[in-house]
Amino acid sequence: MVGKKQPEDRLNKTLLFFANLLNKNNVKNWFIGYGTLLGIIRNNNCIDGDDDVDIVIDQANYDILNKLLKENNIPLIGGGLGNYIKKKNRKRKGIIKTAETDDYVSVDFYMAAIDEEGNFSDLWEKVVWTNCYDTNGKLFERPWKDTILYIPANPEQKLRNRYGEDWGIRIEGKHQIRAPRI
Repeated sequence: MVGKKQPEDRLNKTLLFFANLLNKNNVKNWFIGYGTLLGIIRNNNCIDGDDDVDIVIDQANYDILNKLLKENNIPLIGGGLGNYIKKKNRKRKGIIKTAETDDYVSVDFYMAAIDEEGNFSDLWEKVVWTNCYDTNGKLFERPWKDTILYIPANPEQKLRNRYGEDWGIRIEGKHQIRAPRI
């Protein structure tokens, strides 16, 4: 967490808006991740004091997501220029980061490459979210505040892998532990 601390209700409002936006526009293969997943699994709300909302999304949705953000007047950090990282003189789309507005906190959309086993490889953080699908090849649906949130399979294990054995206990001031595979 590096941005401005946000109140839980503002984070929840932002998550609700963007989940509805994705769902209403039939955007597939996205789920809440990182601190947002931690908050929803741990206390059924975003974490009070977090700085943004985190969504991991199939890189195939990059263009439609940019279009939806533009149509809804959602500003991007750097006007969209911050959405690229360079690797070997080649641009790769790794993240879309929205700017904070009067209504919503910032959202990090982490672009992911998905393989046939349901592993989501986050192109920005370089984290591999392993075996995210259920036995039917779908993400898990979690009803939340009049919308559906998508979560990866075995979220508790993924959170344990990411944040350690005490992931279920809020510890003030504790930094996130970055693990390469969750």
